[in-house]
Order: sequence, then C-alpha cells, then structure tokens
Amino acid sequence: MSASDWEKFLAEGRQTVEIVRKGLRNRGINAGESIMTDFGTDEDIPVYSSDGERKLFWISVKTVTVSVSNFSILPNGYRGWMCGEVESKQWVNPPSAIIWYCPTTRLAWGTIPPRRLSKRWFIFPDRWGTVEDKRKTKILGQATYVYPSWLVLPEHVISKQEIIAHIQRLMRSN
Repeated sequence: MSASDWEKFLAEGRQTVEIVRKGLRNRGINAGESIMTDFGTDEDIPVYSSDGERKLFWISVKTVTVSVSNFSILPNGYRGWMCGEVESKQWVNPPSAIIWYCPTTRLAWGTIPPRRLSKRWFIFPDRWGTVEDKRKTKILGQATYVYPSWLVLPEHVISKQEIIAHIQRLMRSN
C-alpha cells in the first residue's frame, strides 16, 4: 500500500479525536488540541482549567472500526475493548477517561481507568508480537504485529452520559 493509504488510516484516528473534542467542548469542557509527550506519543485530548492555565488531565480516544450498536455486547472475536498499549506512557501518567467512538453508528462509550493497572483487565496478545495486525499489515504492505494491550471488559464500561458526567466532576474538583 502507498504512503497515502497509511495517511488515510492515521486521518481516521485524528477525525475521531476531533469529533470527541468538539462534543466535549459543546458541553463546556475545555478540551485542548492533541499534544506530543516526552514519550513520543500523543495525548489525544488534554483537558485544561477554565482559564486555560493548567492542564488537569487527559482523555484517550479510541476509534472502533466495526459497527457497534450496543457497547455491552462485544463483536464476534473480541475479548474486550482495547484501551492502550502496555508500553505506552498511558500507564505512567494515566488518563482520566478513555472514550471509544464508532464512526459508523456514532455511538460513544467510555471507562475510567484505574490509577494502577487492574488485574481484572488482561493483556492481549499473551506474548509480544504473536498476533498480526491484519489491517495495518495490508495498508503498510509489511507484517505489523499487535502490541500487548489492556482490554476493558464490558462490565467496566460506562455510557457516554456517565463518562461525560465523570469528566465534568473532575473539572469542577480541580
């Protein structure tokens, strides 16, 4: 696949972040633009104090490429909702919330990650590099492997309304 195909793939994630950012801003949340960290990764949506002087926390946004109409029911073959690579700074400096968004159905849902890794969440794949990411492999034209990720089970997922209320409470308490 060409570089333009890879750029389309990356643009999909950026578009999802922008949809979520706009929704948060419409609800009075001071949601900033994505920033790069010292870890070489991005914070999808940093949230700032109402005066914009302090970064309070950040929100991780995940695009779901399958059609989801009920976030409590995992699609066939899913073991949980992916929330981030274990090697990521996400677990050094955890976000306040993770939001998943399905562009096909426009459904959003979320979770509040623990301060420390939860033993109730599990790593997939069980060993590094054992599962090929077929979508990225097809786009890049070379074998690409899935990183170990923490997956969130449906019983730890909350609705869009609940995750927004959580973010609003965090803003008021800061």
